[in-house]
Amino acid sequence: MIKANFTPTPNILFDKLLKELNTSELKILLVIIRQTHGWIDNKTRRRKEKDRITYSQFIIKTGLSRRIISNSINSLSQKKIIQITDYSNNALNKPKDRKGKTHIYYSPLLEHMQSLHISTSATNDTNICNQRHQPVQNRVYNKRNYNKRKSTKEREDNLKHFKEIIEEKKLNWNIK
Repeated sequence: MIKANFTPTPNILFDKLLKELNTSELKILLVIIRQTHGWIDNKTRRRKEKDRITYSQFIIKTGLSRRIISNSINSLSQKKIIQITDYSNNALNKPKDRKGKTHIYYSPLLEHMQSLHISTSATNDTNICNQRHQPVQNRVYNKRNYNKRKSTKEREDNLKHFKEIIEEKKLNWNIK
């Protein structure tokens, strides 16, 4: 495996955040992780901790609109999954703080993500799958039973309706 051509991604992203983030938030987070931990800083020879990312770059890399990008960034910031700062490391957590700024830096809060204490063992994953997936035959409300019940109920309703019509016609024809 060539280690120069990959981006280290925290397991917590797959184990916890994948089901909690919507598609646009996930796209934005992946771009931020790629732009930071996917590059090695020439000065320090370490992976970048933050990077200046413009909305144009987000648009090109994600295909999302500016409004959706803005909403997703705000959401990720509120959830404390990303950190937004200016050149001097001043926090720009709110949209009004970022308005008019030309140099905005984004970084994933890996420490916060790792502090969520999510078990990532294969045994745990297997247990979750076994709990979630039950055989269809053991379920009470499978499609076949639902259709049988529905058709039986419809037949009963139709029978009542026909009986009412017959009684009404008997009254109209004076038949006893």
